[in-house]
Amino acid sequence: MADEALVALAAPPEAAGAVRTMIGYRMAAEPGEHRGLPSPYLTLVFSLSGPLPIHVPSPAGRREGAFRIPLGGLHTRAVLLPRRLPHAPTSAQRGIQLAVHPLAARAVFGVPAAALTDEVLEVGDVVGPLAGLTERLAADPTGPDAVAAVNGWLRERTRAAAASPAPRELARAWRLIVGSDGRARIGDVARDVGWSRAHLTRRLRAEIGVGAKDLARLARFQRSRRLMIGRAGELGRIAQDSGYADQSHLTAEWREFAGCTPRQWMAAELADH
Repeated sequence: MADEALVALAAPPEAAGAVRTMIGYRMAAEPGEHRGLPSPYLTLVFSLSGPLPIHVPSPAGRREGAFRIPLGGLHTRAVLLPRRLPHAPTSAQRGIQLAVHPLAARAVFGVPAAALTDEVLEVGDVVGPLAGLTERLAADPTGPDAVAAVNGWLRERTRAAAASPAPRELARAWRLIVGSDGRARIGDVARDVGWSRAHLTRRLRAEIGVGAKDLARLARFQRSRRLMIGRAGELGRIAQDSGYADQSHLTAEWREFAGCTPRQWMAAELADH
């Protein structure tokens, strides 16, 4: 897309175990919707453009809300964001987006990731008052002060993550599944951590909101998404390299997780890559 950019930002060292990526983004004001795709991580967005309208899929259809600092749990359906903000329809959207480890949720947000599954919530409603953070972001929406404000908040919230690590078995199981991009056999992972397959799935679902099989599916989906950048004509190879049986399997997973085919997503989101 024209007039769009992603910039990798440095999270503070204190957040290393909790924050996988921190990205500054700019999204052009154009017709249509942006798809927030599922991943194995929680999503935390600090909007620098005012409230973000977000459409969240639900069994009853779509729930809608507007959020200044939305926190999204693990989900298996895409959330939708209008590319044009109602209050600023001609202005590009700017913000800072974090991918947060779900096993750090208790320490960082005070609740297990399972409490956030398929939800998008205002982070202040989860952790309590933000002590002027929203105002600081609004005061400098394009400058370094916004990044400094987010990093200061992260330092405060993630100190507890280092002092309260997740259970060793859960942490290792998560690394084996996600670190292999979903290719690890669930039975092998369960044996590695000394649990039955059923117990592993119960413990994961209770802590992060999805079981072992769905976590593996999210990891495969995330890998396929990464591989699509710059490789629009190679869907068969992408399917193979992502661990899918074939291109039809890849497409079926994309229809379920993204609500569109891979080619439709690439046309909408990667037109200028």
